[in-house]
Amino acid sequence: MADTVYSVHATRPDDVGAVEVIFGTEAEAREYARSRSLDDRVLSTSVTSFRVGRLGTRQSVAWFVEGNEQPRSFTRRLYPTD
Repeated sequence: MADTVYSVHATRPDDVGAVEVIFGTEAEAREYARSRSLDDRVLSTSVTSFRVGRLGTRQSVAWFVEGNEQPRSFTRRLYPTD
């Protein structure tokens, strides 16, 4: 087994959530995240990679909203500001 794995995290309106599942391949993680982002009350999903047992190796891979992969750089504010 390769030591790089891919985790999927889902965000809902009332819960920031946690890692839901870990996959051995990026393709499996991306497909699950794309599909999961279509579920009721799921705002977005994200895929991150990391090496098992290696601190500091986590990297953002992709994120999805309503089944669509979102660009890595975006102009929306991450947090509300007044």
